[in-house]
Amino acid sequence: MDRNTLTGILLIGAIFIAFLIMNNEQQKPAGSSDKKEESQIADASNEKDSLNNLATPDSLSLDSSFVSSISNEEKLDEPVMDDSVALLMKQKIEQEQKMDQYGVFYTALEEDTSHYQLENDKIRVHFSSKGGRITEVHLVEKNNNGEYKYTTHANYVSGKNIPLKLFEEESSGQSISFTNEADDVDLNTNDFYFKKEDSPENMLILSMISADDSKKIQFIYELKKGNYHVDYSIKYEGLSSNYVKDVELNWFMKGLSTEKLASDERMICTIMYRLLGEGRDYLWENRDESGEIEAGKMNWIAYKQKFFSSVLIYDQGFTAGNYSQKQLTGDKYTILYNSNMSLPENNDVKMKFFFGPNDADLLASYENEMEGIINLGWGIFRWVNQILIEPIFNLLKSSGLSFGLIILLVTLLVKLIILPLTYKNYKSTAKMKVLKPEIEKINKKYEGKTDRDVMMKKQQETMGLYRQTGVNPMAGCIPMLIQMPILLAVFKFFPSSIDLRHQSFLWAEDLSSYDSILDLGFSIPAYGDHVSLFTLLMAASTFAYTMMNSSQMNTSQPGMPNMKVIMYIFPFIMMIFLNSFSSGLTYYYFCGNMMNLGIMWGIKKYMIDENKIRLQIEENKKKPKKKSKFQQRMEDMAKQQQKKRK
Repeated sequence: MDRNTLTGILLIGAIFIAFLIMNNEQQKPAGSSDKKEESQIADASNEKDSLNNLATPDSLSLDSSFVSSISNEEKLDEPVMDDSVALLMKQKIEQEQKMDQYGVFYTALEEDTSHYQLENDKIRVHFSSKGGRITEVHLVEKNNNGEYKYTTHANYVSGKNIPLKLFEEESSGQSISFTNEADDVDLNTNDFYFKKEDSPENMLILSMISADDSKKIQFIYELKKGNYHVDYSIKYEGLSSNYVKDVELNWFMKGLSTEKLASDERMICTIMYRLLGEGRDYLWENRDESGEIEAGKMNWIAYKQKFFSSVLIYDQGFTAGNYSQKQLTGDKYTILYNSNMSLPENNDVKMKFFFGPNDADLLASYENEMEGIINLGWGIFRWVNQILIEPIFNLLKSSGLSFGLIILLVTLLVKLIILPLTYKNYKSTAKMKVLKPEIEKINKKYEGKTDRDVMMKKQQETMGLYRQTGVNPMAGCIPMLIQMPILLAVFKFFPSSIDLRHQSFLWAEDLSSYDSILDLGFSIPAYGDHVSLFTLLMAASTFAYTMMNSSQMNTSQPGMPNMKVIMYIFPFIMMIFLNSFSSGLTYYYFCGNMMNLGIMWGIKKYMIDENKIRLQIEENKKKPKKKSKFQQRMEDMAKQQQKKRK
């Protein structure tokens, strides 16, 4: 080894020894390490105590400098912070964020969903702590056999004894939204969890409690025996005006299909409502519609299904709000109902939720025109149903007869009541038949002539014949016009009558829905996927009546050259249109047609003699006829027009 190599080795050794000595001097004694660990534990304990104090109402705000110092310490000495401290810090930050977003009610965000129910002899109502709302309603009233009075059509056919459900939790909602000006936040009760408080057996009190136990919103539900409605109260306990502003009740639901055909239900489902001091009104059925309260106070709004309704009743009246309906597709739901109603601020509000059948007597018992939910038509058609059809139907219903026989008797009584009009109509038709040959002579005389003066002369000659013979061509129309409201009134009455629901007759399993003797397996546009026998019988009897009646008509009257063709097409149109309608309705029309055929035959056979009518017309021709002022005026006007043209 040379000299230079030895010198290098010695220098390296010296540097290594110096490094070891310097490094040993920088290390702390073992006792000082233990002291630091004890200090860290004490600091963590103090921080836990300070975080626990945040749960009290007096410690709702955080010191930003404290948070900043803790955050900086975490960055500088991360290895010494244990998991518990990190978790507490995370919870602390999340709590502050909730306070910023939800204000004093942030403590009601704890996720603890519970379900409750109230039940009496009529309905069973389900509730959820999430939003403190009603989630489901079942109709549990039972009949004399101990079975549920109301069930779905599917369960009725299959024999399942399951109560009918009006709506479900997944497709419904009920909440109030409001502004908390004290914390500058907009809130909705659907985001919070309510706690159940002690209450009587038939009452449920759900409270949305704030960080201050003295401040809370309460939903109070009460279900008394024998009622189809739930009393619903909203209380703002300990909340000043700046905590609850611009309050609005939000309520929506998808109506569950309960009948045989959802598309048939949609033709009747709608939103109905009533303004105080006015009659009930409604959105157009079978279409998407919306509306709003522009003037007055709305004291109830109903989500009307075909035979059942959910109604929000507020005796004081909603002064503002909006509502809408949307048609849905498929077999499960009918339409989507939605409403948003303004409520008083910081005042206890008392309302009712009605859940029940569209029974006229039941709805009328509320004495607020809720019986108008049963849509019997408008104007004269509604009057006919209320004055004639409904009283007769209810009278016969009390007899205990089957509803098939009741419909038959209703038809018979109505026909007997309007028999004088039917007789007058047929007598006028018989006169026109006797006069038909002379009318045809006049038509043949002016055949092919289109000159205005000639046509006017033809008209004058025709009117002169009517005047001379004493025959009024309009006499047969007036009785028909009087009978028409009855024909159209029952078109509303029978499909809306809950009494026909699940009532069988002959081959019809349910008179409130269509009867089917053949399921096609495919759908024909406008007709459907089945064949209704009552509809076929109605169309056939209408065609027979048309043939019998057309032989008495003068189809050559001016302006009516194709009347007979139209009358023959009409039964086939009705067959297509009514194939999916209530079998109770088509059965009524069939009974009416058969009775019309019998009445017409009886009148022709025993009450009207065409030979006597012919003799009477000939005698009328011999009598001098005085022109009425109207006839004289018409002739004078015709003569003046002829002079002007010349």
